[in-house]
Amino acid sequence: MIEFETTVRIGRAPAQVFTVLADFETYLARWANGPVAAVRTAGDGGAGTHYTITARAGLVPVRSPYEVTGYDPPRRLAGNGVAGPVRFQEEYRLVADGTATTLTQSIRATPRGPFRLAPGLLRRQLVRLIAADLDRLKRLVETEIPQS
Repeated sequence: MIEFETTVRIGRAPAQVFTVLADFETYLARWANGPVAAVRTAGDGGAGTHYTITARAGLVPVRSPYEVTGYDPPRRLAGNGVAGPVRFQEEYRLVADGTATTLTQSIRATPRGPFRLAPGLLRRQLVRLIAADLDRLKRLVETEIPQS
């Protein structure tokens, strides 16, 4: 199992960050590397909601399940899913920091197949991927979402 946390400071209030973070259908493909679409298949967006996340592997669309397991706006969002050969559980914690938000994403990933043989390499790749994703989320929220 691979576990790590990544933290970013975003210059917007937690409610604004949470709105973008939790709206998979509108925003996920804009800030997360890989997904090109997210479709809600069950639920109201809160805990227990299921999505099908579509990513591209070359020219082929790959669909993966995702379930929201924790939903406490604007403080916490959690879920689990599958990304290629990796099953993962993630949690986002949002803490007000003046007029900004400190966002921490915790990951627990379980590689499958041959990826089990190289957990160190996979961990390094995931750490870079998540840091880049959170940087894109920060830029999206700070530059395209009006401050309330």
